[in-house]
Amino acid sequence: MKYVVSTISLGLLFLFCLGISSCNNTTPTTTLPGSWDKIGDFNGVPRSGAVSFVIGGYAYIGGGFNYDAVGQPGTPTGRLNDFWKYDPVSDTWTQMANFPGTARSNAASFTLNGKGYVGTGFDGTNAYSDFYEFDPTVGARGKWTRIADFGYSADQQDTTVSARYGCVAFTVKNRAFVGAGHYISDLKDLWEYDPTNNVWISRGSTGGSKRQNGFVMVINDIAYVGGGTDNGQYVRDFYKFDVDQVDSGSPWTALNGLTGKDANGNPIVQPKPRELASTFSLGNFGYLVCGSLGGPLNDTWQYDPSTDTWIQYYNFSTNTPISGSARSSACAFALTSSLGTYGYLVAGGSGNLKFDDCWLFNPVGIEPDNK
Repeated sequence: MKYVVSTISLGLLFLFCLGISSCNNTTPTTTLPGSWDKIGDFNGVPRSGAVSFVIGGYAYIGGGFNYDAVGQPGTPTGRLNDFWKYDPVSDTWTQMANFPGTARSNAASFTLNGKGYVGTGFDGTNAYSDFYEFDPTVGARGKWTRIADFGYSADQQDTTVSARYGCVAFTVKNRAFVGAGHYISDLKDLWEYDPTNNVWISRGSTGGSKRQNGFVMVINDIAYVGGGTDNGQYVRDFYKFDVDQVDSGSPWTALNGLTGKDANGNPIVQPKPRELASTFSLGNFGYLVCGSLGGPLNDTWQYDPSTDTWIQYYNFSTNTPISGSARSSACAFALTSSLGTYGYLVAGGSGNLKFDDCWLFNPVGIEPDNK
């Protein structure tokens, strides 16, 4: 499939002509920026709905779901509990200590103070509220420790808000937040984890709609939340979260929603609304990849928070000589190493088909046929 940029400002067209491809005054450009390159496959079994976090230049991935594993010994529900460490320099995977809770998919994860955190999630029947801390410095395979269940507050002793799956989770200025998701109905509450006292602190609501399976990008210490579904409808609103305004009670600001139009009703270039998308941030920009809109997607978009605008980038389904499959529920992250700073996309699924391929994204890369 080839994407054609049919509506583009003259300013952006001029930039594309200078920095990405050759243009003339009569032939419109169809070139999309960026490149995707296939790298070594993930060592674990193919899966979707896994979690990932980054610590010290390494990525950690685990959990998730594989349809073919349903009924197999150790994975009766098809949910997985293995965890793996990825080294971008050697392009290798090392198996770490297994996640100690019930195997699950669609859990939440974040990094805080050099440790990874995983909790909530779904095993096909039950939603969970338990949460665990992973310390990669203990032993050769790291160590998991159970912490306070999600939503548990020592002051309120409230355990009625906890079990769920499909949350958004992020860390901003060394403060970690988890919210929204689904259990019985879609949710929009927001909680902050306090590692010193091992409690969760209620921080009101997430911005805009209730949502499950939404996406979040953290760019220059601001979180941007959008996507997902609410009561079966795709959520179009898009909000930014300023952690410095938490105490004031007004940390959320509405941005241009994914409607294809600006506040004045004028058409603008934007990604379509979606759920189960993947994101990472590089420099001053966020990147939205794949997801589902009634079926798996394969597009890539760059978000510029300084202008609240989107630019479509090259997608790996048009990659040559190896192309990637459209997918949702993949893991994505950014890593900085001696190789440079790049985005990565790992695993994911399309219906019952699950993937174990891995892809590297370079926002300034040029493909021979990146259209």
